[in-house]
Amino acid sequence: MKKVVLLLALPAILMTGGLKSSLLKSKREGKPLMVLVTSESCRYCAKMKKETLSNNEVKKNLNGFLFATVLKSSKDAERFLPTTRYTPTVYFVSPKFKIINSVKGYLGAADFNMWIDDTRSKLGMSLRSKKKEQVATTTSTNYVQPEKDSVWMYDIASAMDYAAQTGKQIMVFVGSTKSKWSREMEKKTLNAKSVKSELKSFVWVKLNHGDAEAKAYDINPTYVPTVYFMRSDMSELAVAKGYFKPSDFLKWVKHAKSKI
Repeated sequence: MKKVVLLLALPAILMTGGLKSSLLKSKREGKPLMVLVTSESCRYCAKMKKETLSNNEVKKNLNGFLFATVLKSSKDAERFLPTTRYTPTVYFVSPKFKIINSVKGYLGAADFNMWIDDTRSKLGMSLRSKKKEQVATTTSTNYVQPEKDSVWMYDIASAMDYAAQTGKQIMVFVGSTKSKWSREMEKKTLNAKSVKSELKSFVWVKLNHGDAEAKAYDINPTYVPTVYFMRSDMSELAVAKGYFKPSDFLKWVKHAKSKI
């Protein structure tokens, strides 16, 4: 997670207002910028603002950051941000116009704070004392961790919303730090070009084993890794339990697609 993404280059002359103004203010004041990308049809964008970003612990953890909101379809988003597929998406941008982290989809306060902690750490910003103790615990117990340029979403609700809008299905990968095969499958099987190609019509979701939201959708596997292939309404297509090599996992993907 050491690499960062360079934000699309800013032109020499900028008009004032919007995201451009916020980026320049970030550079001028030496403060990182949090950019929330929304869309008019995104119901979870409002939920993110109302519940997560209004949470007192989140607001305290964001002390020292500047804030900006931009529509996914806006010229500012097109000119100054990477292509954004999902909304809401949050970009944490350094004063040098580098994207430190990007968070795709709706997250609750506790999960979103994990991303803020990681961003603060990468930027050399101080962590609150109680957060320092929690970071080590989070790192050791959560399979899902902040990662650069990820294809993953991290909550089912946002994935359902996006899948419904795009006509895609949903793939839910459940992993655990207690299972070495979780990371092995993600690294080798899901990274295989043949697998990625077959899964282009799926929204990818990654969850911790025992995730509360997952349980609400009856996703609580006995074994990990487990992959659930679901329709956009979360009705089941197929469930692949355990570790699979690319050639074997492709059979599950094709089986799931045959039931769409």
